[in-house]
Order: sequence, then C-alpha cells, then structure tokens
Amino acid sequence: MEPKKKLETTELEVLHGVGPKTKTSLYSLGIRSILDILLFLPSFLIDKTQLSDIKKVNSGEKALFIGTIITIFKTRGAKPSLILKVDIGSSILQIRFLNKIIVYSYLKKGDKIRFSGILYRRNNLCEMIHPETEVIKNNPKLELITPYYKIKKYFSQNKFRQIIKKAFMHMDGKNLLPEILDSNFLLKSKLPNFLKALRDCHFPSGKEFDNADENFNHARKRFVIEELLAQKVKLSDAHSLLETHQSYPITIDKYEEKKLLEKLDFLLTNSQKEALLDIKKSFLSRTQSMRLIQGDVGSGKTILAILACFYVVKSGFQAAVMVPTEILCGQHLKSFNSILKSFDVTIETLQSKHSAAKKKEILSEVNNGHIQILIGTHSLIQKDVRFSKLGLIIIDEQHKFGVQQRTLLTEKHNSNLLYPHQIFLSATPIPRSLSLVLYQGLDYTVINELPKNRKNVITTLINNSSREKLYKEIEKILYEEGQVYWVCSCIDHTETLEAEYVKGIYENLKLKFPDRNISCLHGRVTPEQNNKTLLDFSIGKIQLLVCTTMIEVGVDVENATCIVIEDSDRFGLSQLHQLRGRVGRGSKDSFCYLIYKDNLNDKALKRLQVMKDRNNGFKIAEEDLKLRGAGDYLGVKQSGENKNFKIASAEDAINNFDFIKKIGNETFLVDTNKRKELISRWDVTRESRINI
Repeated sequence: MEPKKKLETTELEVLHGVGPKTKTSLYSLGIRSILDILLFLPSFLIDKTQLSDIKKVNSGEKALFIGTIITIFKTRGAKPSLILKVDIGSSILQIRFLNKIIVYSYLKKGDKIRFSGILYRRNNLCEMIHPETEVIKNNPKLELITPYYKIKKYFSQNKFRQIIKKAFMHMDGKNLLPEILDSNFLLKSKLPNFLKALRDCHFPSGKEFDNADENFNHARKRFVIEELLAQKVKLSDAHSLLETHQSYPITIDKYEEKKLLEKLDFLLTNSQKEALLDIKKSFLSRTQSMRLIQGDVGSGKTILAILACFYVVKSGFQAAVMVPTEILCGQHLKSFNSILKSFDVTIETLQSKHSAAKKKEILSEVNNGHIQILIGTHSLIQKDVRFSKLGLIIIDEQHKFGVQQRTLLTEKHNSNLLYPHQIFLSATPIPRSLSLVLYQGLDYTVINELPKNRKNVITTLINNSSREKLYKEIEKILYEEGQVYWVCSCIDHTETLEAEYVKGIYENLKLKFPDRNISCLHGRVTPEQNNKTLLDFSIGKIQLLVCTTMIEVGVDVENATCIVIEDSDRFGLSQLHQLRGRVGRGSKDSFCYLIYKDNLNDKALKRLQVMKDRNNGFKIAEEDLKLRGAGDYLGVKQSGENKNFKIASAEDAINNFDFIKKIGNETFLVDTNKRKELISRWDVTRESRINI
C-alpha cells in the first residue's frame, strides 16, 4: 500500500469538514488553497440591526424579517421546489427554495426563523426566493451584522461563513498570515494590517452598522491595493523577461504592400494607418512584441489583422488567428480570402465540422509549413496542433479567452529559441487608465476613427407595453427589404429570470409576421446548423433572425438594418454597443430598439438613455463604469479563474491607478522574498506571461 501523501498546511483538505464534494465546490469558485478562502472577500455587509416593516418595503427591495414557519410544501417533478409559509406577525409571507432543496431540510414547521433577501410582490402575494435563513433557538445570540458572499448556489451563506471561520482559525493558529506590506507604508496610507483587514471583512463586530461598514470598506481597500501591487510587480518582471525574447525577422516588402493596398475597395482611415505603422515598427524589432489594438465596433481592426498576417507570410513564416466562435471563424476566412486571394497565400480554418481525415490533413500541412495562415477557435490550442515557423499570433476579441488558453497558443511553435509576435484585438472599449492597469507592459494602440461610410445607428427605447408600435416599425423595415436581428438573453423560459426567450419570441414573431421567413440562432444546435442559418441570413433568405448574443462579434451582414434587444437592461452598456454594431454596416439608415420592462427603476433607465444618446464606444464604457460602479464590468469581479483580479474591480483599478503608479517602486517591494510572497499570495504566477 502506498503511503498517504502528507498534506501541506495550506491545502483545503486539512480543514475539518472539507471533503471531496466541498473541495469541488470551492474549486468551482476559483478557490485552491486555504489562503484563497480568506481572500474570497464578501461583496457587502448585511444590516440585521433593524427588522423591516413589510408595509414600507417595495417589490425588488431588500428586507429582513423574523417569523414562524406555519407550513412546508415540497413540489413534485424532476426539479422540486420547497415552499414555506411564514407568519411574521403583521402578515403571512411565502419563501421559495429552488433546486438542491435538501440543503434546507433542517427547516421544520414551528421553527422561528430570521430571514433576509429581496421581497417580490405579485398581486396579494409577498414572496422571497432563496433568502438567507437562520433558525432562532432558545436564547439566541444572533449576529447583527453579517457578510454576504457571491457564492452562486455552491453553498448556503451560513455554511460558507463556517468554512471562512475554520480557515481563519487554522491559518492564524499556525502563524501563516504574515504581513507583507511595510508598517510605515500602512501607517502613511492609513490602511489596516493584514489580520485586522481579514477580521473587518469576514467577522464584522459591534452593534453600529455604519461603523462596521466603514471598517469593511477600509479593509477591502487594503486588499485591493495589495492585489494591484502584486499585478504591477509581476507584469513589470514579465515585461523585463519579454525584452530578452528573440523573435523572427519580419520584413516589410513595400512593393507587395502597395499592391495589396491598391486592391482594397476602400481607403484606410488615418487611425488605421497610424496603427499599421505601430505594427510594422514592432515587427522590425528582433525582440518579441505584444500589442493590444483597441478599436470601436466597425473601426476596421480586421484589415489590420490581415495586413499583419500578410507581412509575416511574405517574410516566410506562419500566422495563427484565434477567434471566440466558429461563426467568426467562417467570417474571417471569407474576409482573409477575399483580400489575399491574388497573393498566393494558403489560408485554412480548423473547425469542429471537419472530418477526422480532413483535420489530420490540415494538421500535417500546418506542421510542414504549407498552410501559412490558420484560423480557429479553442481548437488551435489542442496538443496535436504544431506550427513549422509560427511568426505571429492574433487573438481576436481577446477578453473572451482565458490567460492560460492564450499562453498555450504561444507554445505551438517548433522553435525553442524564437518567440512569435502577438497582437490582441479588442472591440470592447476600455478607458485608457484601466487599460494601463490590465495590460501594463503591452504596446497599446487605439483606433479612434470610423470609416467614412459608417452611419450612426438610430437608437430608440421601447417600453414593453409599446410592442405594437414596435411591430409596425419592423414591418416597415421588412417592407423596405431590410433584415432584422432580434436578440434575447436566454434560449428557454426560466422561472427565476422572467426574461423574454428565443423560442417564445420566435413563436410570437411567426404569428405577427406570417409571410416572412424567420429563423433562430443559438448555442443548442450544431455549429453546422448555425453556420447554414447565418449564411441564409447573409444572402437574404431569412428576413428576421431571433438569436442569443452569439451574433455579438464578427457577424457582418450589410443588409441588416435593424436590431431589437429584449430585456436590454440585463446587458452591460458595452455589450449593448457591441450588439448594436451588428447593424449600420451598409449604406442604409439603421435602427436599434432597446426593449425594457414596465417596472424598470430610474437608475437602469438612465443607463439605457446613455445608449440612446451616444454612439462612441469609449464614452459609453466610461459611463458604464460610472453608473454600474465597482461591479462586474469586463468580468473582473471575484468569481473564479481566468479573471484579471480576485478582488479588485475595474473601478478599483482606475481609482487607484495614480496611487499604485506612485508607490510601486518604493523600498518595501524591493526585498526579493517579499516580492515572491506578494505574487504568491495573489496567485499571479498562474496568470503571468504579461498577456492578461
């Protein structure tokens, strides 16, 4: 029998009660060690110092009640619900738990409970769905201020708090929570030490909520600063290493370049010309270059990608282009072939639709160098993909790929001595101050000019109750031979979201427009079916396409003059702007209709008004940050792997940019051991290589 592996003191299994199932759930949250548990900070604190008056709570607002369970009912079916009726004294309130109801089996009729969550009013029914629930026993000592964690449905709040408590006691007891930052720096910056910050976040004390909340925000700031410093240190080290990487010698053949540019049926904008000069300057250096090219929707990033690949191929090397979807893969193949068809360049895609024999043939021709440009999705990082001389990697819509996926692609060249150049394309506008934090060390180019033939899209907000008016507008657009995208946030009906869904809208539109060819596009059908649907739409066979956000990037149909977006308040402004960019690509006037529910609050309506008033993606991104605050902009909230930060939000990065820049090189970070410990604490080693 093999001896049992001795567990490290920071491994999850050393905590009492953390078995395989709990460990799997923690992994799903991006938690790999006990320290990760403690750095999984609460999103906010819940004030339980005052009970709510149900008469004064509006639908959709947070509330806190104490009451007695009078009935418990379990529904039937594959996914049963648990429904409780609770007497809170002044009225009866319903609680509903969906799925995994075994977690709530401890609740019994007659139990006195304290529960908090969002109150929903429907006719005469007051209901909470999945509130946080505590049973009040004899002489209870209930916490008056509790942290709330974004843990999805992996744990109850109570169970996760217990895990946090065990983790803290274990690490503190073994003296495994050392202070990294200099005490003088903390004093000067008015930041708490590491232990106090952990306590103020996870174990708020006192009876005054405002005081506890102030301490919590102060403690969170300390962790944000530390994490941003870790990011800065690691990227600075990576950039120094990058300068030692030799790359292939890319030459620019002026004659061939002139021939290609003359064959284009459009002129490059001044912004595109400047970006092209940046690319060529990077290529002429013998060290590996990494460049982020940001451009608004429709600014012409694809032609820059094609030209960059052209320079590389004409210098005798290969290029790989990685895109997020197979639809975009097909679009790029079409674009690359149309421009490079007379230049004897071999271009191929690697897609799931290929037969095993075809795939084997492609891989062989990539390995021997016959295929010069390979376009694909995640398939490019499969272990059997090897290039002969990979001189350039282009990542399109780079924010949709994880860091590890992008890193794997850099290892696909056969040379161990030379590194391919890398270009990242992004149509998700990011304010420059945020870009400098997220992409420090990358060369940074912005295309801030749209081609002259691009038209602004007329955007209109439509209340859900005004659908008939919208249908008349759509009929007019279809009569004038325009085509329409109709976007939904989900495919099927779901009780929890109460959102319009693809299949429901599809059936409804068939009734409204019986003489029109209407089809669906979503992720539950095969890529082949979706590609055929998109082809039929692009050649005009389909007039109205009901779809999910699959059409967000890369879909280019000039005759599509209208996009309707259901439940538009459910999307971020930058994503709405991306979706709106699917229309207005031809010479006709184009329209975007944003549908919102009747009961939308003023703040959400104000966000949509930004879309109506503005067409500049960078301005919209700035407004999005102001209105949404420290949230999930760009997916940088604490929610797992392949994110830029564990704790810091986009707003944190912007607000602390000057501070981090100023203190980044102070003496407390010079010590090598502290640098290593800082990087290790925030696990930046997994997210290195500078291509974040």
